[in-house]
Amino acid sequence: MVAPLLEAGALQGRTVAFDADGTLWRGDVGEELLRELIAHDRLPHHRGRRDLYQEYEARVAKDPADGYAFAAQVMEGWEEAALQSYCRDFFERAIIQQLFPFTRPLLRALADAGCEVWVVSASAVWPVVPGAAWLGVPAERVIAVEVEVEGGRLTARSKRPVPCGDGKVELLKARGVRPALAVGNGNLDEPMLAYAERALAIAPFGQDNGLVQAAARRGWPVQRG
Repeated sequence: MVAPLLEAGALQGRTVAFDADGTLWRGDVGEELLRELIAHDRLPHHRGRRDLYQEYEARVAKDPADGYAFAAQVMEGWEEAALQSYCRDFFERAIIQQLFPFTRPLLRALADAGCEVWVVSASAVWPVVPGAAWLGVPAERVIAVEVEVEGGRLTARSKRPVPCGDGKVELLKARGVRPALAVGNGNLDEPMLAYAERALAIAPFGQDNGLVQAAARRGWPVQRG
């Protein structure tokens, strides 16, 4: 779906924005990291709390932005440099094999066309950055859930807006970015895709979520995989 735009030069030197989870790779890096840290009791301010993931799911069901912020807030107490190192290992160990087959060739082709690629995710920033870096996207072009950092350690104070739904658009606008193309896979990506000049929805075969339905209404192409 992107190849014709590249061949026609429509994206040459332009900006392209991708969601991360379910768009660049299968699964959700933020959720997988949270499950691992809970299982190994690696959350300094929540030792012994085995119900944290259930609380996260309940929050997401009620208010996605609150739930995604919570998944980052519970990292409170980690030294940021240590968490960054942990997440580099985590991505290589647990996520890299979940990349979609088209991901690396596509981002390489975009880079060759002089495109500026952004990754905009509702997951916590620390596991997203290594994935973006592995695909050639620098940390300064990653928008994801963050918290305030004091003395090198994470606090429980989340930065707003959370990059989901309209928050993705707000954060792109704050950086002066309007994508020539936006790519996403979920309902909360629809505002970002609508904001871009062109849109592409990613969907597994046989799964028609709200974004696929929106794509049908809006005339957006859908990449199955």
